[in-house]
Amino acid sequence: MHNYSFFNKLSTESQDILLKSARKTTIPKNTQLFYQGDKCQDILFLTKGTVRVYRQHESGKEITLYYLRPFEQCNVNLSGGLSDILAIGSAITEDEVNGYYIESNIIKDIFFKEESFRHYVLELFASRLDSMANLIEDLRFKNIDERLLNWLNSQEQKTITITHDNIASHLGTSREIISRILKVFEEKGILTLSRGKIVKNSELINLNV
Repeated sequence: MHNYSFFNKLSTESQDILLKSARKTTIPKNTQLFYQGDKCQDILFLTKGTVRVYRQHESGKEITLYYLRPFEQCNVNLSGGLSDILAIGSAITEDEVNGYYIESNIIKDIFFKEESFRHYVLELFASRLDSMANLIEDLRFKNIDERLLNWLNSQEQKTITITHDNIASHLGTSREIISRILKVFEEKGILTLSRGKIVKNSELINLNV
């Protein structure tokens, strides 16, 4: 908890409450943390690993809203815990994650008592709102080829282990469209495809190759 930016700004009393209430947890890869429509009873404070937060349409198609990384807070989880709002998205672990669970009622009390924590939450929501605006802008003004290319460039590793289905879920489109575009990228020499893997042929891939 000490590594969260707000923690050292809290009163000693609130720090003690959080430390005594925190339940250490290790969660395996591909574990569903909550579903769209759930009521969040606990708030996760992530210290290791990555969580994907996404929204699912009634058709079954998904789109990634954002990724939660260590010492960041999940807006969906937090807003649900601080109110009676049901989760507007779902969350699943991308790899094994470590962290702490704290009951939402305790976090709600800290929110009302501590100005520094309220400031932290408001900054968090402003940051996520900006990322959501960028996502809407991408969906409205960028074609799927460009969005896929941007996603590939955002992956740090040269060899990406992922299925075309999973990429389609990230970008809110179909597997067939992703497979078709990846094949075009391969023909341009941008990448090499193999079963369940994509190998980028250079650090900075370009549609104009």
